[in-house]
Amino acid sequence: MQSLVLTLFFSTLSLSVLLRAEDSPLPSAADTYIPETLEVPAFVPPPPFVPKVPLADAEATIILRDESGLATTLQRGQASMAPDIPEPEPVSEPAPVLRERPLPQIITINMSGVIYDHHVSVVTWRHPVTEQAYQAVLGFDVGLLSPIGEFVRDGVTHRSFLQFSNFATIGLPKRQPTARRRPVSPVPEIVPDGYRILQGDPTDTIGIQPLLALRDLFLAEKPRLQKLSEDLAVYRQESQAWADAHPAPTEAPVFWFKPHRNSRYLTPQDKSDQHQAATERAENAQQIAPQEGEAQP
Repeated sequence: MQSLVLTLFFSTLSLSVLLRAEDSPLPSAADTYIPETLEVPAFVPPPPFVPKVPLADAEATIILRDESGLATTLQRGQASMAPDIPEPEPVSEPAPVLRERPLPQIITINMSGVIYDHHVSVVTWRHPVTEQAYQAVLGFDVGLLSPIGEFVRDGVTHRSFLQFSNFATIGLPKRQPTARRRPVSPVPEIVPDGYRILQGDPTDTIGIQPLLALRDLFLAEKPRLQKLSEDLAVYRQESQAWADAHPAPTEAPVFWFKPHRNSRYLTPQDKSDQHQAATERAENAQQIAPQEGEAQP
């Protein structure tokens, strides 16, 4: 019995050593960090919905109904007498700088994959130069990095575009494969926070650089990333609770507009009224402005 226990112990130990020799769980010495704050603002309910009421003095009204009978009201109101939006003032362009300035170095990372039970990730990307396909398994939830669009590593800005799908295997009933149903592949084994290259040359430092950059970011910012994920979950929960308690209004939609200057819906009388309103505004502005030579307050 004792020999059997010793055999099982050394077998388990050798398997553990094999996994750790095959994977790479040790953190990198690269200086990797997220410069901006990861604070999630508190959820603020939007202002109450104010339905647009039909115009009482509409010049034209059209009611459209869809297949379900929902009515949509379109109205053309009286011409607007409001002043036109002023043209922006011209901005003098600065003198061109003739000296050469190096462009900032920015590295872009595109990666996709599948996350199993929020603790194992299988990711794919391409070699930055040769476009060779790479695939690796990670011992952490790479989805924690999805909200991060930019970070700094060894003084170089990195921008990441990550797309991942979540797949749950815990608690699901085991289904027997049939002729039309493929068997569910098991979740790859990996040590926590480690990685293992499944496809591509693991000795090519340029090829695995996108993976190492994201992994170093996770190891360096793990507490902040976990806190960000928790805060985002609370925000989504509060937002969904408010949406459930305030369903969208069911009133028939109403759309109306008032023609402005140069609109094809203006009548000759509308154009005359707009011209008169603009003249009155100009006269009032001249009366309010101080006369030349008067003391300024």
